[in-house]
Amino acid sequence: MPGEALRARGRLTSAADRRSALWLLVGSLAVLQFAYPATLDGRLWTLLYLSVYIGLVVVAVRIGAADPRRFWPLVAAAAALVAGATWFAVQQDDLAATRAMLAGSFLLQLALMVALLDALVHPPAHATVTDLILVAVAIYLLFGGVCGLLSAQLELAAPGSFVDQTASGEPLAWQGLIYGSYVTLTTLGFGDIVPLAPWARALWSFEAVVGTLYLAIVIARLVGLGGSHTWLRGRDTRAPGPDEP
Repeated sequence: MPGEALRARGRLTSAADRRSALWLLVGSLAVLQFAYPATLDGRLWTLLYLSVYIGLVVVAVRIGAADPRRFWPLVAAAAALVAGATWFAVQQDDLAATRAMLAGSFLLQLALMVALLDALVHPPAHATVTDLILVAVAIYLLFGGVCGLLSAQLELAAPGSFVDQTASGEPLAWQGLIYGSYVTLTTLGFGDIVPLAPWARALWSFEAVVGTLYLAIVIARLVGLGGSHTWLRGRDTRAPGPDEP
């Protein structure tokens, strides 16, 4: 019937929109978490790097609009990031501006990670296995970023909390701690950047343990959902039947 066909088309369009937002999130995170050396190449590259945060803000607003419980935390975090990033773009050598940018990025990434964790633990009715894989990847990237940004704030508050053994005593910048965070998350442990202060060691130990457990738990979760006939029933990958809304 025409009405059923329109509803089916609407559901498929919504599924495509949701997946596009997830791809935008994963793509933005990949650039932000691994293209940070661009900020060392001058003001223009720094501005281009900061512009990638637009992708995170767009996804945060979409999640907030779809889930009233997350609206204000996500909007507040996005506003903090926009304010901090704008200040840092104007005064890149100012310590307070750097702290504001890092704090705004930390808050937005943390808020997004919490929202996505809820979606992974309690999958919405419209989610597909592919959607949840993208969500799981985004959470992993966000966790590494959150720990890296927290490490950077710790180093700014207490210089010497971390040390780069290849830098001949030069101050450790936040870019190096983003790198060190992902090396720790993946348990590679190159040994070039090491935590010295007690809280720095506790943070990176926690990150390594959680990162290892996360992979095992998420794989088990996705395998369980993928094999669940109850959960697979009614996915958006097919048109609804005559008795479905």
